Amino acid sequence: MGTGFSKRSGHATVNVTRISEDSLEVTATCDSLARQVMMLTEELVRIRSETSEETEQPPPEVTREPTGFQWFQIWIGRIAGLFLILWMFKRRLKRT
Repeated sequence: MGTGFSKRSGHATVNVTRISEDSLEVTATCDSLARQVMMLTEELVRIRSETSEETEQPPPEVTREPTGFQWFQIWIGRIAGLFLILWMFKRRLKRT
């Protein structure tokens, strides 16, 4: 247990280690791949920060106009209120 093999070729290195009777652990490193991973990680962080700035803005407010039936109810209410006020004035004028 714990026996291993290591091979280096240029900038690449492979390590194979036996961690138990039936398990191997393989690790590999490569300078150009490590550099590529760092560049992609930086780009991912940049993209995430740009998209998070966009999503932090609140969505635009949605204003909805009343439907036809709602307009009908609004105008009937206004007309009924006007008639009620006129009827009350008429009653008051009759008393005096």
